[in-house]
Amino acid sequence: MNYNFEEISSKIQELFTDNPNIKSIGLGYKQTNGQQTDELSIVYSVPEKKPLSELSEDEIIPSEIPLSEGAIRTDVIVIHDVKTYPCAGYCGQIEGPNSSINRSLVRPLMGGLSITARNTISTVGTMGFIAVDSATQALVGVTNNHVTIADSFYTSQRNLSGLIENDYIPINNIYQDGEFNRAFPAPAGNIIGRSLRYVPIYQNGSGVNYVDGAICCVNQSDISNTFSYRQANEGYTSPLPFATTTEINNLLSTNPMLYSSGRTTGPKGGASCPMRIAQLGVNVIAGFKRQGNPVLVPALFNDVMMFVKPENDPSLSTICPWPIAGGDSGSALIADFGGTRKIIGLVFAAGEINEIAYYGYACRIDRVAQELGIEAWDGTPKNFVDPSTIEYRTIPGGSSTKIITCSGKQFWQAGLTNLSNNCTP
Repeated sequence: MNYNFEEISSKIQELFTDNPNIKSIGLGYKQTNGQQTDELSIVYSVPEKKPLSELSEDEIIPSEIPLSEGAIRTDVIVIHDVKTYPCAGYCGQIEGPNSSINRSLVRPLMGGLSITARNTISTVGTMGFIAVDSATQALVGVTNNHVTIADSFYTSQRNLSGLIENDYIPINNIYQDGEFNRAFPAPAGNIIGRSLRYVPIYQNGSGVNYVDGAICCVNQSDISNTFSYRQANEGYTSPLPFATTTEINNLLSTNPMLYSSGRTTGPKGGASCPMRIAQLGVNVIAGFKRQGNPVLVPALFNDVMMFVKPENDPSLSTICPWPIAGGDSGSALIADFGGTRKIIGLVFAAGEINEIAYYGYACRIDRVAQELGIEAWDGTPKNFVDPSTIEYRTIPGGSSTKIITCSGKQFWQAGLTNLSNNCTP
């Protein structure tokens, strides 16, 4: 089927809004009698199937969805029926020997390594890759905002009289590795840079999110122009360009092999540990911390990718656990396009059944690049950020604006603060 991805993506957003009890909706291949077919469909993920007689009118999923030209059929996945299959034991082990390098202190820096931050010191995630800040042409480390930012919600989404959290006090240093006891004092030798900016988050019902992303500056002494564009534990040695929007939109058709290297499950991809795209244009709700409250606040993400580890590659009829595990957040998702590997996404969440992850979710790299203002690094010499030059400005109240201009300079939202250094437009 030839399809207009933009039209289907918009339709999926509409369907998800109209079906609040659905776990997720995305574009994927229809399954019949437990076997994957070659028919693209809009796939609904539900906690259980019920007889039609037990469903209310608004719970009934239509058999097909009308489009501007024709229609596309639907499919329903019962996620709690997913079982553990006899997959390769070494593939995606949690903190096994395959991921020992990812959890080590590694210099020069590279993608796939364990990191934590001053303001998220009790947790650990992954630095996905080194990229270039488009505005300054400086090298930066890329990860998720929930890996390095204590509270990434827009300040308009916070209680202005509640807990004050920001990147300024205390200064949010980034550490690699993040495997020390994650308390203070943290090893000074593990500091690789400082938080620069992140994409703020809307809570569900207040706005739509596309990217869970943040960048940090990196020390020049920790970077190698012939090494730092690589991924930990991976044999591929060339720089990794970003996939184009067209390449991402066509991933279900081209079905390339995927690769990823994360802090917890280590390197995955290739014949011994295959990974593939399962759905595109996915709408899904993920939880984020806000102002120290342990109860996660739901946030709606649109147009993300779902990926899996198939047992009988490339068929997705049976899938294996742990395409991602806790600590892999921030990993790069990479695809092989005819022998050239390109970054297609930034891993940020997992779909779990009985506390076992079977589905990974990644933000599209074209959206990550646009919203964070970054571009791929080709390994050529670049600039570096001097942390002492980072400036902060204050505006009153809360805001849903990501970037403001003060005295001709652009400033990114960085949390609530008592800092008295007002913005002059």
